[in-house]
Amino acid sequence: MHNLITIIHSSLNRQQDGTTQIGKGVAGMEIARRTDIGRVRDLNEDSTGLLQVKAGSIIAVLADGMGGHQAGDVASQKAVEEITNYLQSADLDLATEEKGEQLLLAVGTANNSVYKLASQNSQFKGMGTTVVTAIVDTKEVVLAHVGDSRAYMLHKGGLYQLTEDHSYVNLLKRLKQITEEEARNHPQRNMLVRAVGTNKEVEVDLIDTPWIKDDILLLCSDGLTSMISERDIGIVLSNTSMSIDQKADQLIQMALDAGGKDNISLILIKHTGSSKIQMAQPHNWG
Repeated sequence: MHNLITIIHSSLNRQQDGTTQIGKGVAGMEIARRTDIGRVRDLNEDSTGLLQVKAGSIIAVLADGMGGHQAGDVASQKAVEEITNYLQSADLDLATEEKGEQLLLAVGTANNSVYKLASQNSQFKGMGTTVVTAIVDTKEVVLAHVGDSRAYMLHKGGLYQLTEDHSYVNLLKRLKQITEEEARNHPQRNMLVRAVGTNKEVEVDLIDTPWIKDDILLLCSDGLTSMISERDIGIVLSNTSMSIDQKADQLIQMALDAGGKDNISLILIKHTGSSKIQMAQPHNWG
């Protein structure tokens, strides 16, 4: 059963933005997406994808690639491509557990493809990518997650981290061997203990949560969270005078102003409770 109405996928070296109404009679969400190369890197290794399906769901995917030369870019693009291709043909009018199973299969397909590509091409050896992907409707958010790209939920003014980083420093934090401040400046803060495409099999975390009108889901790469505190992210997201696009722009600008040491990507989805969906279209900023 092919549920796909729209696929939007891009990995741009500057920003993408804009808002377009897609479909009528579908429970409403406002969506903004941004990616920026930052102020230090020569290549944007982040990729994002969005799907709207007939079941009334939005699929969001964000990946942050790693590897020498252009391998990180290849890994993240391949992962997003495989996940969107898998989910475009899946029936997503499902119970929570079944949505999770579809996400597991989609991420598993991406892992197989990235691993195969890395194994068969010497220039891609060792490449991999983070993945955070969500099936979102007006009742709930179901997430699959590998790596240190994160998902947050703004709910009634509070910002809650839904995912747990699969990183070496987070492991040390859990063991209480280092503090939060030490983790932020740790020399191995970018070392992952799980990634898509680095091994034949991948362990995937699944998270599900209900959400209500005015809640905001944030998916982001560590280029955002390494530059901006969760407190400041929460302040921006909870600002009721800003549109979803303005919030996305503000977060990117704050990360750039803080140094922009990595690629910065994010997807924002706001539960509006209306009958329309507003979705970002790609736009290449010069």
